[in-house]
Amino acid sequence: MGEELGISRNDNMSPADMHKGSGFAVDSGKVHWYIAECKPTKESTIRTMLKNAKYEVYVASRREEKVYANRTRRIKETVMIPGKVFVRTEETKLMDIMRGYSAVWRFMINRMSKDRIYAFVPEDEMQQLQYVMGNAENPIHITAESLKVDQVVKVMRGALAGLIGWYYKEGHTSYIVIKVSMGTNHYVYTEVPLEDIQPV
Repeated sequence: MGEELGISRNDNMSPADMHKGSGFAVDSGKVHWYIAECKPTKESTIRTMLKNAKYEVYVASRREEKVYANRTRRIKETVMIPGKVFVRTEETKLMDIMRGYSAVWRFMINRMSKDRIYAFVPEDEMQQLQYVMGNAENPIHITAESLKVDQVVKVMRGALAGLIGWYYKEGHTSYIVIKVSMGTNHYVYTEVPLEDIQPV
């Protein structure tokens, strides 16, 4: 599907261009999605505590049905990004959260910045992450490794209709890839039928 491009070249595309017409907003203002680090298995506890304190919180997770040996079925939440809780707030509130909740170890630093500022996920990337986590019908993969991607595509039909991302092929399987900035770039990808996507 076109000339293969290194992922760094596509990263030069602005959020406004990348998500034009996709329904995903571009980040603005002083409120951002910061990344709290915690002990794995404590994500849901921190989510509940911060929600009770009126913070907007998100844990990247999937609800999956588990079948046990006695044939009972149970819906289980699987955390896809262990040890990370996303909190939408102002930077001035981060110290209050760390002082008030011992389960929050720290907030991630942007390793790509020389100023050691706190990392945050842009609004459009967070909305894409939530959309994929909530709607993807196939397994979701997450990596911090660079992927050899092709051009920008849009999902035209199916569970992820409207999503814009990068086309990625591994063997005979086609995927759509989105980026999540978490101090370093992470890439989230899931399988989509080739006939369901078209170049942007």
